[in-house]
Amino acid sequence: MCIRDRNSPQLEGALMPRLSWTMEQRATVKRYMLLATLFTVAGVALGVFLVASGNAGGWVVLGMCLCMWSAGALLVGSVRRDQP
Repeated sequence: MCIRDRNSPQLEGALMPRLSWTMEQRATVKRYMLLATLFTVAGVALGVFLVASGNAGGWVVLGMCLCMWSAGALLVGSVRRDQP
């Protein structure tokens, strides 16, 4: 039977605290969220145009854009809440 001590590499990751995001990582997340928001606005505009012109595919474009943006926003929000 093997007994692990506190200096064992298997336990090292479990005992180390989670570090928070650096300023560069926060800036990168803000930049990517801004870019995602701009693409979402463009996608929503395209979807509204397609729906207004009678194309049923506009609803699909609207749904895809909003679902992808909201999933990204929820992911970033949950990661932010988990940071110290």
